[in-house]
Amino acid sequence: MGPDVALPPARRITQAAITTQAIDIYWLLNWPQHYAAEAMQDGGMYRPLSFTPNYDAAAGPVLGGTAWLDAHTSWPTSIHGHALLHLAGFPATFIQSHVPWLDIAPGLTISVFSPYTSSGERRFEEAMNHGGCVIAHWPGDAPTTSLCAPIGPLRITAGTPMDEREALHASSKMGGRPYWLQDDESEDQAFVLQLDDFDLDTAAPTHRGILLGGMGYLLLDRNIQTTSTNCGRFVIQTT
Repeated sequence: MGPDVALPPARRITQAAITTQAIDIYWLLNWPQHYAAEAMQDGGMYRPLSFTPNYDAAAGPVLGGTAWLDAHTSWPTSIHGHALLHLAGFPATFIQSHVPWLDIAPGLTISVFSPYTSSGERRFEEAMNHGGCVIAHWPGDAPTTSLCAPIGPLRITAGTPMDEREALHASSKMGGRPYWLQDDESEDQAFVLQLDDFDLDTAAPTHRGILLGGMGYLLLDRNIQTTSTNCGRFVIQTT
């Protein structure tokens, strides 16, 4: 019965106990915020989006209006050369406050543009085959003159977090899981929000059918630190 037999197991038990206690203390202190972030990240929670008329588009987040592009950023056009519609603009702080695992440089604005023509086959082709355009830019000193008739503008508000199991799938929301009407097109980019065509028709009846009766999905790179026209996508799907 020498000490070389009893001492090592006792020391290992003591270290394991200390490690377990440390883990318990960590979770006791950090469980609420850790769980909330993880729930958002794995799609457990979402925020419903609503649109309110008569809003100052300079502050964002905004549906419609005109973009505040910096001097180095041009207004985007479709594959057929006509101006895209400014659909929405989001300050980086707004996106990160609701999708915290994205790293977007403070001060940047994410502007989303969508193809929109009054009728014709080109409208369907542009929306379904090419989608919209996403630009990260520094806010300009003045609004850029819109090259097509603008929506609104309307204020975008993210509501109280809700359990994904209670979601109305065909609805405008931020965070949670995307409700794909067709195949998953995320391609390793982060899902930020989805816009439902019915919600847009109700909020902006002057521009009906922007999403062809379907849904639009904003997808972003997880790390955006400077201006870019290749930092995300706005995918449009319909049935």
